[in-house]
Amino acid sequence: MKNHIFSFVLSIALLFFFTNALSFAQNRPTRFSEQHNSKNIKDNLKNIEKMLMQHMQNDSSNIRLSAVQTFREIEQLFPTKSFNSFIIPLKDIVENEELDVQLRITAAIALDELHSDIGDQAIYKMASNSANESVKNVCVAISFEKAKIADKALYK
Repeated sequence: MKNHIFSFVLSIALLFFFTNALSFAQNRPTRFSEQHNSKNIKDNLKNIEKMLMQHMQNDSSNIRLSAVQTFREIEQLFPTKSFNSFIIPLKDIVENEELDVQLRITAAIALDELHSDIGDQAIYKMASNSANESVKNVCVAISFEKAKIADKALYK
């Protein structure tokens, strides 16, 4: 009988321990939210935008690429914010045939995500006129997707 009581008490203690551990884990903020404290980013957003603009004009392709990719991540964190000031710098990167291909493709994707007429025109232009086949193919794919979305909107 004492064995059964001891086992029962031990089972209750273990159950209590695991329940508390699960509760703690569920109420803890996610790793992403801890690493990317959006309140801190939001407070400094103007400075971040200014810094990214400067880096998009840098002579180093790697720094430019990093700035464009960081811009895409910031844009995803704040989907309701307007980032229209980035349209022209991204357009210039996409249209510059002398720049790194990976940079131009990343800029084309970022430009597409801004949903602007100026950006769309630059993408359409590169879809038909780019000397680089990779940039041309990505711009064709983006243009094709835009046309499919426009078709769906027409037939609703």
